[in-house]
Amino acid sequence: MRERHLLHMAVKDRTATSRLLATRSTATGVLMPASSIRRRLLQRGLRARCLYTGLPSWQTIDDCVWFRQWAHEHRAWQVDWHQVVISDESRFNLWDHDGRIRVRRFTGERCLLECVIE
Repeated sequence: MRERHLLHMAVKDRTATSRLLATRSTATGVLMPASSIRRRLLQRGLRARCLYTGLPSWQTIDDCVWFRQWAHEHRAWQVDWHQVVISDESRFNLWDHDGRIRVRRFTGERCLLECVIE
């Protein structure tokens, strides 16, 4: 019964963190650590993902056209490109909150209205 209630709370408020869900579950009389909540929601298929905002602002059509033109003009730089590292610049934050809003969603719900910033 309490797993169904936990799943219902997580789906009702998609942006609720596991710590917030833990404090809400203690209000109902069930003491549950945040790690157990994360594990149980994962078992049910509810994952915490970054909120979908559509295309990043740097990936507009004009930017793609500009980048393609730039790459076409510099295609002769074969030797120079061996020293360049292109990365997606993933952020890893071990201690503090990184400011990203996360949303809990099932697989295939990426563009669901509750999971999108407009």
